[in-house]
Amino acid sequence: MRARTLAALMAVLLVAWPIAAQEQRGSIEGVVKDSSGAVLPGATVEARSATGAVLTATTDAQGLYRFPSVAPGTYEINATLQGFTPKKQGDVIVGLGQVKKVDLALALAGVSESVQVTAESPLVDVKQAARQTNIRAEQIELVPHNRDFLSLVTQAPGVNNEAKSGGIMVDGATAAENRYIIDGMETTDIIHGLSGKNLLADFVEEVQIKSGGYPAEYGGSTGGVINVITKSGTNRFSGYTGLYFQGSDLQGEPNKTLRLKLTDNTQAEYQQYAKDDVNRYEPGAGLGGPIFQTSAWTANFFGAYQPAYTKTVRTVSKGAAGEVGTTGNPNANPSETTQKEEVQYITANQTNQFGSKLRTRLAFNNSWSKRTGQLAAVAGTDSPTTVYTKGTKFPNWSLSGTADYVINSKLFLGFRAGHFVSDVHDFNVQNVVRYSFATSNIGQAGVPAEFQHTNGFSNVPNNSGTTRDQLSRDFLQGDATYYVANHQLKGGFQIDRRQNDVLTGELQNLITLTWTPTGAGCASGSGPFGCYEVRSNGPSPRQGFGTVGLVQSNVNGIFLQDTWTVNSRLTVNGGVRTENENVPAYAEGADIPSDPIKFGMGDKIAPRVGFAYDVKGDGKWKTYGSWGVFYDIFKLNLPRGSFGGDKWISYFYTLDTPNFTTLRDSPNCPPACPGTLLTSVDFRHASLTPGVDIQSNGQLKPMRSQEASAGIEHQLNDVTALTVRYIHKHLDRGIEDIGDLCSDDECYIIGNPGENTTDKFDISQPVDPYTWASACSPCTVART
Repeated sequence: MRARTLAALMAVLLVAWPIAAQEQRGSIEGVVKDSSGAVLPGATVEARSATGAVLTATTDAQGLYRFPSVAPGTYEINATLQGFTPKKQGDVIVGLGQVKKVDLALALAGVSESVQVTAESPLVDVKQAARQTNIRAEQIELVPHNRDFLSLVTQAPGVNNEAKSGGIMVDGATAAENRYIIDGMETTDIIHGLSGKNLLADFVEEVQIKSGGYPAEYGGSTGGVINVITKSGTNRFSGYTGLYFQGSDLQGEPNKTLRLKLTDNTQAEYQQYAKDDVNRYEPGAGLGGPIFQTSAWTANFFGAYQPAYTKTVRTVSKGAAGEVGTTGNPNANPSETTQKEEVQYITANQTNQFGSKLRTRLAFNNSWSKRTGQLAAVAGTDSPTTVYTKGTKFPNWSLSGTADYVINSKLFLGFRAGHFVSDVHDFNVQNVVRYSFATSNIGQAGVPAEFQHTNGFSNVPNNSGTTRDQLSRDFLQGDATYYVANHQLKGGFQIDRRQNDVLTGELQNLITLTWTPTGAGCASGSGPFGCYEVRSNGPSPRQGFGTVGLVQSNVNGIFLQDTWTVNSRLTVNGGVRTENENVPAYAEGADIPSDPIKFGMGDKIAPRVGFAYDVKGDGKWKTYGSWGVFYDIFKLNLPRGSFGGDKWISYFYTLDTPNFTTLRDSPNCPPACPGTLLTSVDFRHASLTPGVDIQSNGQLKPMRSQEASAGIEHQLNDVTALTVRYIHKHLDRGIEDIGDLCSDDECYIIGNPGENTTDKFDISQPVDPYTWASACSPCTVART
């Protein structure tokens, strides 16, 4: 009967498809024995948390008890059995994803009349091969960190914040290979793969950094999994108020910057820019506590509001050329620009514990922000008439819910659901033609003084605006855990719906001028004063330069794994997962495939295996190892750039007049711009045809890596544990947009570098840039 029940349950789970579990629970288990080492069936074990919730279990015929789903936190474990003295284990700290083994030994009644209390709490998770670091609120208060939660994760071994690699790197993997989860809702930026949400470190109850050996339920990450839960209420009211201040007076002076001289493009110089005056204020308050409590139901809440207000003042000076900057004029007049930013940080959650069966949690996190005003260029190359009024709003919020239901001591179910939204909206955008000087024309013959400016000069900071760039994610997950004999079987599903709705670009043309009397710097030719580039906003708004599209990408998968307790010391973890995925096209048209790239279930099969061995059987020494295959999830940055989302067409002309302001007077510019057309270049030529400029299905394979790890962990005392580990990661296969020129345009082939490619591009013959891939032979990429 049990086998049929399990089979039916797994069949239901496999109807929907997951990619990874958003872990929001821990567990406690152990064996109750008497002083001689004999197991004690029928003992009552209670787990009491700081929230006031009390969970109850009874030991089975082997003396085993289990709390398969507990909220992360600190627990007191009590064991009682008639005829024996009660035993208490205090300060059992359970982190996200941890399985804490707490064995208890009861003495016969009469030997000791008082409750026996064990002070030392287990720190080592001897049941899992996964490597993870858990940082709890009490530790967060002690370690150095900045305002955002990401500043905490570098406390984990092997984790660094590398600006040149995009951010958080875990064991050498790039920042785009991680996944970020807040209160069970994934908040990874679906475009670039970085963290898509800010969260104050003050709101964090715990940060978990999984850095290796993940079980099969985790997918979509070839780097690390960064999992965060926010603070929850307890069984008593508590709160805080405070004010945080951060100012530039506490910072040193900026380093000197190497730059080209503003009036001479052939010489470089070091420049000491003035420090911006920056002040940040964060008033805030939080409150948590019980809603009500009964013997069977506890309900708690927590909420906090902590806005951040930042004001930046930049002072530069008007130079000899008339710009706002320093060009050596001792009589320069200062010019001041101000930028203000506000962030509305809000967190709120509500938790219920219905006896020992059902636990639910609903969480909301908001980090809406607004930036008003722009800052002048530090080099002072802006026009004296520049208006710095552009602003941007950044809506950003998530809502998530979790529920864990323990059916009986052998079976429990878990469910997750959530919605995450981030967006961008500009206001007060300068709707004018923008002129930008690539080189200086100061002193150039034939150029009147009123048209002479330094290199870097611009009449407006920018003329681009974002109407919307909404990223949204809808998420649903379920998993089931079944205990049979010495096995813990777990399977689950997750459905991840990702969407991008974007309209952004320059409102009018961008004209970039290269001033030169000799033609140097103008690759395709020159007029009497040089050449210029027109980056067009196209025949319809934001179609020539910008990003436009409405797309959806779905990622679905399944996993099944087994935790096999071979004996009291050895645990073996094994499992397999797979997933499917579609990569959408941003361009639209009858001849354009809606999903140029698709990966099916057979393309992303990922086996995992690991072991954990309790060396002495006391829960203080563990040796472990693991091996697994991991597949990345496509970031939408590539399809935005190569599948018709990003648009960038530039036209190049001779510069025949020193009065550059007249270049805007032609209503049909481009292509009918003043001067002689030299060339035009499509820098975002779309690659939309599978089998032509995308490796055909069956040849193109998903990004895959393998990982092997091993380590030893030892608990030194009740607050300190030492770990030594080795990890080896190998990137088996990548996916690249690999490019070369076709005619004058930039063209790309999407493929796996080094696989299924010929030796080189061969595009020597003139071809139509929109049919180049089929007209030239071969049209593929060099091996790497």
